[in-house]
Amino acid sequence: MRHFVDFCRAIIYNENMNIIKEAGCARQTDKGGFAFSDKTVQGAAVGKRGDDLYVISARRFKLYTEGQERIDVLAGSGFIKWKRGEIPFCEGDAFEADAPGEYELNGACTFTVTRKPI
Repeated sequence: MRHFVDFCRAIIYNENMNIIKEAGCARQTDKGGFAFSDKTVQGAAVGKRGDDLYVISARRFKLYTEGQERIDVLAGSGFIKWKRGEIPFCEGDAFEADAPGEYELNGACTFTVTRKPI
């Protein structure tokens, strides 16, 4: 019976996950299509192309979304932290985020955020 209860908890937890990892599935993106400002945002160089972002972060970058977005890690490693927990990442990983609210990428890394239309 205990195994069944643990199994049900795992299903409920995974069903409510807001950020799901796809190891080794990152799409490489050229930063040439993004417009960068001379100023930094949260200590990071940020390029914009429409609603999409290209971020070169030295240590931590916070994001917020109630929609859906894809995060592709182009370089570096660290972990993503949000209200449901933490998940490690490294170069080449991709993540699907579904209304996670506030979350942050911790670690020196380069990544893109592609926002999906609602």
